[in-house]
Amino acid sequence: MHSQTGPAGVETSTDNVLWLKADQGTFNNAGTTPSTAGGAIQQWNDQSGNSKHAIQLTAGFKPTWQTNAMNGFPAVRFDGNDDGILSAAVTTSGTVTFFAVVRSSALSKTNPGILQGSPTGLGYSVNPPDKSIGMWVNTATQRIWGRGIQTSTAQRNITQVTALATNTAYIATNRYDGANINQYVNNTISGTVTYDGTLRSWTDIAIGTQGTETWNGDIAEIIVYKKSLNEAQRHIVDNYLSAKYNITLASNNKYNGDNTGNGDYDRNVAGIGAEASGSNPTFSATATLGMGIVSKSGLGNGDYLLAGHAAASNSVITSDITGLSGTNPARWSRIWYIDVTNAGAVLQADVEFDMVAGGMSGTTPATHTNYKLLYRAGTSGAWTEVATANSISGTKIIFASYNFNNNADDGYYTIGTMNNAVSPLPIELLSFDAIMNNNQVDITWATATESNNDYYTIEKSKDGINFETSSIVDAAGNSLSLINYKDIDSNPYQGISYYRLKQTDFNGTFSYSKIVSVNYTLSDDGMSIFPNPTEGEININMKDLEGKEVLVVIRDITGKECFTKVIISQENQQLIAVDSEQKLAAGTYIVTASSSNKLYSKKIIVK
Repeated sequence: MHSQTGPAGVETSTDNVLWLKADQGTFNNAGTTPSTAGGAIQQWNDQSGNSKHAIQLTAGFKPTWQTNAMNGFPAVRFDGNDDGILSAAVTTSGTVTFFAVVRSSALSKTNPGILQGSPTGLGYSVNPPDKSIGMWVNTATQRIWGRGIQTSTAQRNITQVTALATNTAYIATNRYDGANINQYVNNTISGTVTYDGTLRSWTDIAIGTQGTETWNGDIAEIIVYKKSLNEAQRHIVDNYLSAKYNITLASNNKYNGDNTGNGDYDRNVAGIGAEASGSNPTFSATATLGMGIVSKSGLGNGDYLLAGHAAASNSVITSDITGLSGTNPARWSRIWYIDVTNAGAVLQADVEFDMVAGGMSGTTPATHTNYKLLYRAGTSGAWTEVATANSISGTKIIFASYNFNNNADDGYYTIGTMNNAVSPLPIELLSFDAIMNNNQVDITWATATESNNDYYTIEKSKDGINFETSSIVDAAGNSLSLINYKDIDSNPYQGISYYRLKQTDFNGTFSYSKIVSVNYTLSDDGMSIFPNPTEGEININMKDLEGKEVLVVIRDITGKECFTKVIISQENQQLIAVDSEQKLAAGTYIVTASSSNKLYSKKIIVK
């Protein structure tokens, strides 16, 4: 049984031909390049594994990257004028399923486009004559439409019955199964048309545009499969998107871990499930960033198991471990909420925890009997050891044939060890940041634990793809306490550049951090801060940012964010007063102010 690594654990890169999301990818690759608040996007990075990145090289046509746009997650914003971004060589034909998470600010065009596929290539100055497949909103009806199929002699347009409101997020889906073209809004059928022809192949996908009619608003995620997903798979993907972006499903809500009362476990939701049209029997640990499920028996029609977590990062902790036995107990900080929908036979499945997928690369697990599957019914309280690991396979720890009976088994699960020295839950990188500091880049990172850790390599790149060594820093070797590291790049590249951290063990095993970016287009006289030093009052004066959205961030010397504020500069020199209630401890801080094309950075000392 192959492991499903695609969105929500549905299919693999073979059938998931394109996956664009504005947030960070599974293995810390950036959602967009660059990922700068309010910055123009040159590349929207494909997370499917097929490297079909969406690219826009013309400055005036670039959409922008917006932080905290939908339920705390970023989105790509299109201006409704001439923005658009193109993913080329996404070849498919026959059946297809695609999803889009969208929100319009205004319906300023007649038919503003969400996405469009074509066999002839797409530009943004002319309306392409061939549109194999597409999705847009008809302004007159405020309803989402789709061109489900077009050949030289046939065309099928699907008119939705569900009206879309502006400033409201929706999950829009288009599926062609070889006989019918169905469209859904928030997992409910909203339009259908019969067609038994052949879907003409298409190679290019334009995002945020239909010809010259541009989307005005946000697109957070695009998922394209070159197959017709079965009903169980479609429900699972819709539940993943619903949890992530806080969009209520009109039907087939199978996951309640995203409810506020259950702790808002919104992240990386994946699932198994079955309907009469087929099943999704497994999801990989890469889909949920650490925990995978492989169905063994009992997955009947209408049965589901979905899991998601609430932690942006993972670590090894020795706190909140009441109920875990052993001489040196510890557990992962990342916890998964599992929601079971099962009214029939017991749903039996292997539960797998993967060190690499969980961001814990660096040590090979050992002595499987020391590892425990932990469960509790609420967000707090004592843990129960519900299973002992049966085996270890490489970096995976496997709890075989665990029984999930019904929704009474809903709750919170993670992995623990009875002896972290013998059976470790290895190194965790808590943070990694690169911050402009006048004419140098301050690079900081922190670890919670380290095991057999030899050294770190700081690597930098001009394009986010090709990296070279900037410096090498010795590691602590073995540690169970917090360690802060710092290094300096005194010769940064001009313009936008990218940094990552390579961690190497004594045995030569290595792993990479997330990629972070900086913009070295500093102007010494572009920003002034006063008084400096200060006893608490901070005033910032910026130039040449009239009419711009500006993000002001204050960080301490470890890179920890202490203050953030977004303002719209109304005049050439905008004076900003940091909130007087913001109490900064004595020390040195870095103040950055960034817009779409400028970045200023200054040090300030608080007495």
